[in-house]
Order: sequence, then structure tokens, then C-alpha cells
Amino acid sequence: MNTSRSESLGQRIRNRAGKLASGERAVADYLQRHPEDAAISSAAKLGEVTGTSDATVIRTARKLGFEGLSDLKRSLVEHLARRRDPAQVLDDRVQRLRPAEHGVLQPVIDAGLTLLGEVPALIDSAEWSRTVAALNEAEHVWAYGIGPSAAIADHLALSLRRAGKAADAWTATGFRLADELLRLKPAHAVVVVAPLRVFREIGIVLDHAHRIGARSVLLTEATDEAGETTADIVLALPDSTEGAANELIAPLTILHALVLELAAAERFSAVEHYQQLNALRTEIAGTDLDISRLPEL
Repeated sequence: MNTSRSESLGQRIRNRAGKLASGERAVADYLQRHPEDAAISSAAKLGEVTGTSDATVIRTARKLGFEGLSDLKRSLVEHLARRRDPAQVLDDRVQRLRPAEHGVLQPVIDAGLTLLGEVPALIDSAEWSRTVAALNEAEHVWAYGIGPSAAIADHLALSLRRAGKAADAWTATGFRLADELLRLKPAHAVVVVAPLRVFREIGIVLDHAHRIGARSVLLTEATDEAGETTADIVLALPDSTEGAANELIAPLTILHALVLELAAAERFSAVEHYQQLNALRTEIAGTDLDISRLPEL
């Protein structure tokens, strides 16, 4: 059996979705959402939690290109270990690149498109609607990210403010984070971006939000770790560790869609805020913005 080692689990499922029966699809979805539990479960246990059977589990593993359940579980363990090792993730990404005419640009773009193509299967309409409602009803939205994810948190807060939604970002760790958390109120909402790992600070942010009654949304690939948090909503991200795509592509795109959905619900208010932004920019510049000097058609 060809195990197609270059494919991630998400890619295997996506490439073979049309060949999976409904029970096999249920098993595949569970494997993708709960890799840590699946890696230590027997075929009988996996059949029980997915409402199928041990035979269906083994058949699913083979249809996904594995030699059997042991081969599948070995792959899951390797995946979980790799996600915890940034150096290994980088090394694997470089090794998998197949430079084309313009170097690695096209392979990286292709990997990004593939990664984004896995998003719809991971986020169902109910989770999306709950997320939109939580942010729409919040008096203030806080975005939290650390390391590279801090840029995504800053961008989300800026985009929400421009659309007329009160929002700010937290990017602090350690004792500074404690001061920031004092600003969180029950009527607020928190969006946490944690693509690869749910670090201690992230758990503390989610726990504090839960204690005071604020809504929380967590975006992460580490759905196994997410299950141990108190997040109200978990938006699962596709696995980025087995390809050349950056782990921030999916959360950036999802949050951009979220901002647009919120803006669409309050279209006139959002447009008015952008008009105020342009007016303030013109005042700061001391002259009309460049758009006024475009030639007439």
C-alpha cells in the first residue's frame, strides 16, 4: 500500500473524500479533529466514539493510504511531535519543496491554496454562526496572540475598529498580561490566535474569560490541546506542519472573513467609519488624498 508520506492527513482526506462512505467520513473527521486521542485509541474505541465499528476504522485507514491502523497511529504521533518542534517543521518544509521555474514561490503558493481549501471542512456553519454572534453582541472585542500570532491579533483589532467595532489587541506575556486581563469585562469577547500550540498564557486568558463570563473563541491546529481549555468556541485550523504554507495563512483568512461578515451586518455604520477614517487621513495629510488627483475617465 502506498502510504503517500508527503501528504498531510488533511490532504489525504480531501483527496479521497469522494471515495469515503458516510461512516468512513465520520472516522476521518474524528482523526482530523482529535489526533492525540486517536493516536492512543484502539480500533474498537475509535469505532465507539465515531458511532461506527472497528472494521470501518481499519477500512478508513487503508482508504486514506495507510497500511493499517498502526501505520495511521504512527503517522499521528509523528505529526503531534513535529508540531511541538518549530525547527523540525522548518526542516520538513524545506525538504518537501520542489523548486519550479521561479524557485519556491509557486510551490509555496500552491501549498497555501491547498491549506485554505481544507478550511470549509473544518468549520461548520453552526460554529461560524456562534462566532459571529459572540463578536457581534460583544461591547468590546479583545484579540490575543503571542509570537508571530501577535501580528494577526493586531490586524484583527485594527480591522474591527475600522469597521466600527470597539476592539484592541493583547500581545503581552508574563506579568504584563495580568495587567491587560484586568480590562476584560463580562460583556466583552476574546479571540485567541494559537496556530500550533496552546501555550500557558493562552490557557490563562481563556480561563479568565470563562470565570468572568466573557465569550471566547480559539483558533488553533492543536485541537487536542484546545479540548483541555475553557474556550467557548474552537475554530479548527488545517494542519500546516506537513507542507510549505505558513501557519498564519488560515487564521488570517478566517478572521478577514469574520470582519467582513460583521461589517455586512452593519454595512452603513461600517462604511461611515471608513469615511471618517478617510476624512481624518486627509486632515492629517493637510491636503486631499491622492484619489482626488486621479484623471477623469
